Amino acid sequence: MSPQDSELSVGGGGVLSGRSEEELVQRSTALVSGLEAIAQRYQEHVVFAWEDPVTFGGGHFVLYPESGSMSRFAIEEQYTGTDWSDDDRVATSWRWDSQARVRQPDGDYPWVSLAHGEVAPDDYQRLLDLAEEWAKTTHDRAEREQSLTADPITTAGRERPGGQRTLLT
Repeated sequence: MSPQDSELSVGGGGVLSGRSEEELVQRSTALVSGLEAIAQRYQEHVVFAWEDPVTFGGGHFVLYPESGSMSRFAIEEQYTGTDWSDDDRVATSWRWDSQARVRQPDGDYPWVSLAHGEVAPDDYQRLLDLAEEWAKTTHDRAEREQSLTADPITTAGRERPGGQRTLLT
């Protein structure tokens, strides 16, 4: 947990927030709605997935680039006094992790954490701001890459000897 987080961390994950279950559910709903809005805003280059962190290792809510899977922004719900197997569980905080696949000397590409933290229920907007920043960076990078693609340069009514040329040839 980062020094900015003022909530008390408890064993097994989660923070004691002093919020009622109803308030925690409202914040969880607001977080999910915000993540869906971010994915919608950057839908050309960002995908929002609901995942099982035990099976896939990312988080409960994960943003991926639309093309490729070399990075992700994962959010995992944290619980107090229970775990993910409890059908009546309510998130008491969220851990986030900005990750990228990094090539190792043996040729493997494991997920490596670039930045991470834990956010208390009252700070869910801070988590949405982090997710938005990740999505915008991913979107901007994809736009930059698309602008460098080898689209043919053409001049109306004029043929060039040797075929079409591109900005890269």
